[in-house]
Amino acid sequence: MAHRGFFDAASRRRYRENSREVCELANAQDYITMIELDIRKSADGVLYCYHGKPFFYHILSKFRRPLSHIQQRYGVNTLEEILAVISADKIVFLDFKHMDITRDDVLKVFNGRTFREVILANKSVKFLRRFHSMPQGFVKVINGNVLSSFYNLDKLKAQGYKYFETLFPFQINSRIVRKVRAHGLEFMCASNWFLSRRQYLRALRRYDIHYFSSDFIQHLPEYPTACLRR
Repeated sequence: MAHRGFFDAASRRRYRENSREVCELANAQDYITMIELDIRKSADGVLYCYHGKPFFYHILSKFRRPLSHIQQRYGVNTLEEILAVISADKIVFLDFKHMDITRDDVLKVFNGRTFREVILANKSVKFLRRFHSMPQGFVKVINGNVLSSFYNLDKLKAQGYKYFETLFPFQINSRIVRKVRAHGLEFMCASNWFLSRRQYLRALRRYDIHYFSSDFIQHLPEYPTACLRR
């Protein structure tokens, strides 16, 4: 997965996160099958892609501004602009950061566009309930939720969930991996809180996790071929 559009360490240094430019380059990499985008909503109702540094993420993002202001300040791209450079054979992972984004907001941007799959992500099951009866190809993932292992996985499966993603290393163990797969969900593991590439790779191999983040990619030979699905 190209996390925030980054597909290796060099791209993280050279390009702006969640930008049209880096996503277009990520799209051209044959080992990238999934592009992750952080989705926000401007004061005038436009979906745009931006994660932001801690001060923006936790404080400034709470104060909504029109898209023109946000673009001038941070140089962001709209979701529509980025989708235009992603090919139909890729998976698009939408990590929703603003909780007022609606089903209609998403369907409007994706109207007339086709992708291998569109993953709708948020830590809140309550928030993701609004994306009911989505068109074929839209699925859900529970991510970044430390209580996720206590959820009724059969119910999540019935509500359109396909993936189960852990955020912290302490959440991963043989029991939860077996439980997720026994309920027909695919297990994913974010890299954010791993201390090193070695630790992250060890978890991928130990639990046979086939989807991984690009955060620790320096060059492809470091990664087992069997894992190059994300």
